[in-house]
Amino acid sequence: MLAFLADCYSPLLALFCIYYLRHTANKKLLFAFVIAYFYIYFFAYIEGYFGWWEAMEANFSTHTAVVMVLVFALISVNIKVGIYAWLSLLLYGALMTTLSYHSWFDILTTMLVCLPCWSLFCIFNRAERRSK
Repeated sequence: MLAFLADCYSPLLALFCIYYLRHTANKKLLFAFVIAYFYIYFFAYIEGYFGWWEAMEANFSTHTAVVMVLVFALISVNIKVGIYAWLSLLLYGALMTTLSYHSWFDILTTMLVCLPCWSLFCIFNRAERRSK
């Protein structure tokens, strides 16, 4: 049952994100998503090549990275909704550690790597507000 919940979390958060952002979605926000996911997967590729996490006996959590992009998009549009999404991410982290998918070190270091995505969404949202 717990594994099923873990498998459903990312798609459910993505559906919520699509539903919540449907009125604020514009070309700049969509472009920010594309760049953020390109950054995440490019970093995962580079990390796989160099094996930084493996050298620390850890794993880069692609699941966490994918969800962080969604959370950062929500935070940049509405801080209250974003905080709830971030808290749900922490519960997801607890679930992943309970299931031994990842450690807290894996999750927290992946979150740190994802911080530029938050800046990206803030920059694009600020540019959108100025253009109105």
